[in-house]
Amino acid sequence: MSETVDVMDVIALCCPKYKDRPQIARVVHKTPSGYAIHWMAGSYSGPWAEAKKRDGRKLVPWVDTIKESDVIYKKISLTSNHKLSNKVVQTLRSLYAAREGGAS
Repeated sequence: MSETVDVMDVIALCCPKYKDRPQIARVVHKTPSGYAIHWMAGSYSGPWAEAKKRDGRKLVPWVDTIKESDVIYKKISLTSNHKLSNKVVQTLRSLYAAREGGAS
């Protein structure tokens, strides 16, 4: 986990305030305490797209800030059809299971 996270990298997170798994986001920029991210929506087996949330009637990008310690997997590369590779899926499942003490 020593590699650095660059802008536009796709990373996996473990944020306690959200229950959904997996938590994938694209880095927008670095902040003093962590990263500004753009959440992505998808599933282990389905395609991933940038998440949107409602702002009145408009859909706007769902941007958030996270701490460096929330990042559990860096430099995820999506396949050509915007899906997670099998290797990444297996890694993420085991990382989340370890983070949650096997209570998945």
